Amino acid sequence: MSQADEGGHEPRLSGALRMIAYAVTAGVFAWPVSVLEGVVAAVLGAAAGAWLGRALSQSRVRTPVVLAGVGVALGVIFALEAGLSGSASVAAVLGPSLALRTYEAAVFGLAGGGVAAAVRVLSLRHRSMAALEVGVVALSFAQLVVAHRNGAIHRPYEIADPILSSGGDPTLALLAIGGCAGAVIALLLMSERSAWRALLHLGVMAALLIGVLVTTSVRGPPPPPAANDGLHLRDDSDARRQREQQGRGSGGGAAGPDFQDEYDNSGAQAPLALVLLHDDYSPPSGVYYFRQEAFSRYNGRRLVAAGRAGIDDDAASGFPTQPWSVPNAPETGPYRSTVETTVGLLAEHPRPFGLESPIQFVPVQNPDRQRFRRTFRVRSAVLTSDVWGLLGRRAGDPSWSPETRAHYEAGPADPRYRALADEMVSELPDDLRADPFARALAVTHYLGREGTYSLRSRHAGAADPTADFLFGDRTGYCVHFAHAAVYAMRALGLPARVATGYMVPESARRGGSAILISGGNSHAWPEVYVEGVGWVVVDVTPMRSLDPPPAEADEQLQQLLAEMLRGLQPLPADGSAPSRVISETVARLRGPVSTALAVLLLGLILSGYAVKAWRRLAPRFSSERARARRSYRAALDALSEVGLRRSLGTSPEAFASSVGARVPSLAPLIARREAEAWGSKSRMDPFATVSSAVLAGRAAREARVGVPLARRVVGWMNPFSWLLTR
Repeated sequence: MSQADEGGHEPRLSGALRMIAYAVTAGVFAWPVSVLEGVVAAVLGAAAGAWLGRALSQSRVRTPVVLAGVGVALGVIFALEAGLSGSASVAAVLGPSLALRTYEAAVFGLAGGGVAAAVRVLSLRHRSMAALEVGVVALSFAQLVVAHRNGAIHRPYEIADPILSSGGDPTLALLAIGGCAGAVIALLLMSERSAWRALLHLGVMAALLIGVLVTTSVRGPPPPPAANDGLHLRDDSDARRQREQQGRGSGGGAAGPDFQDEYDNSGAQAPLALVLLHDDYSPPSGVYYFRQEAFSRYNGRRLVAAGRAGIDDDAASGFPTQPWSVPNAPETGPYRSTVETTVGLLAEHPRPFGLESPIQFVPVQNPDRQRFRRTFRVRSAVLTSDVWGLLGRRAGDPSWSPETRAHYEAGPADPRYRALADEMVSELPDDLRADPFARALAVTHYLGREGTYSLRSRHAGAADPTADFLFGDRTGYCVHFAHAAVYAMRALGLPARVATGYMVPESARRGGSAILISGGNSHAWPEVYVEGVGWVVVDVTPMRSLDPPPAEADEQLQQLLAEMLRGLQPLPADGSAPSRVISETVARLRGPVSTALAVLLLGLILSGYAVKAWRRLAPRFSSERARARRSYRAALDALSEVGLRRSLGTSPEAFASSVGARVPSLAPLIARREAEAWGSKSRMDPFATVSSAVLAGRAAREARVGVPLARRVVGWMNPFSWLLTR
């Protein structure tokens, strides 16, 4: 039974509201995919279709017949559009642009009307089909803003570009779109029989929407959820405390990265942080490593945080409130150099991270609290030496105690690790077989060649997940490879550990200074300690992978966030980098120079308007000898504003003749100017009793006849239109 049958005809007010809802929905759907004519046609077609559907629902025509008729009509529409769009004769008659716009208007208008009529008939005749109306509205609004997902604040471009260019926040626009969607859905669900009750409910709904918009605190995009990725780079405080309780042993310390059979990669596209490089640095490996935590204590199953003073204290335990120097940080010299970076966190992290080997963390003022959760500056000692420069150096630090050395070499008692490690290094040349760093590289090379990367490995349930991986199918992800490499290195007597953080290929910079870090960059890697150099990344790169590579960061989003993060004060200059002195000088001069340029620009614009006004008013205050010349000039200025300009090589008389039908007052002005120039009076002047200033005013008014208002306003607002006068 239809709604109309249940209680009479649908009230006119309710029908009108539904027509509005259908029209808005069609416009929202057509806006991103069609031209303006198509959007307007879709709005009008949907409104007409809603009215037609209401009439059909009250007729005796059966629903299948209505749906079949709509389907046939849509088929004819698309067939006709396909034929017309490929017709050269139609394009020749209408022109390519007009033909395309005509096609768009016809297709979207007729299709919108047909779909609206069908949905309207179904919703009126079958109460359960009212959900179809709501679904169509929800999908239309969702496809409008779906590009904004995963933190892409610069999308959809049609919405975000105008707002961002004016310094606004697209989040407010998205909130308004959501409110509009809620209003449209409420209109569809409203089925009051009484007009007064319908008006009352409309008022209540409007008040609620206004209250939501006014009271909602917009603090930027919501942070991406902390995925259960096994690395725990974004644990909240409660989850971290629980993990620490589970991971504590006799020596204390937090649990390390987990082994998982189903690695959660759902947040791979969500942007997590932005890093700005203040020095041009190209890593020898072609990859940037941002270390957040290090794990070196073997607890019988995996590596966890040491929890001891003097062990792995080169990782920050929390965000500093003042400049904090990392203890036992590597020194710069022939193997390392200093690189400064600024990090803006788009998602909460339990601790800061820095490029490779941080040596100092400095808190800085957040330039945009709506976008960045935290901002800080990091000074890092990055590796500049290649592989060959590290050969021949011993492993470990001579200042370590025997207990510290034993800590970094402890591993599983399973003899298979040592046997396989000996097999790995046996492939080295004889002169490198005893070299510590060459042995570490042999381990990672072997694992990269023999292993297969996959996020769907099956080793977490084993007593020793690393052994199940290494002596089994050798299929796993970064946590498996990092543990296997560290255990093999320790079996060879090399001090090694697992570090976690983010890995970003150098190509992600795209030649700029910004690096956008997303969830897909989460990574765990092995590190080995080289005497005089410190902890060095020796990552494993599997040659085979069962998973596609992570998508590169959105370049436009990366540039936009970089602009938001820039403008921070650099670290105090130590006098060793002239570029810092230059940058500080430029920063100090930027404000005064910008003010001076703004004042200069404003002065030029005001001067242009002043000259423009004087040239128009000058005939009224000129002497008799100069009045005709200045009146003629004022008339030409008025003609220039509306696009009537004398081209080069055209005489004034020829120009006056060409525009004589439109501006008849210009010819006598030219005659008076010529007479004034020759010191005589024009005998052929039919307007002898009319002053030159009055003729100039008439010419200006005649030139504006038939010119669109927008064109006249643009000409009037142009302060330098008089420069085009000839």
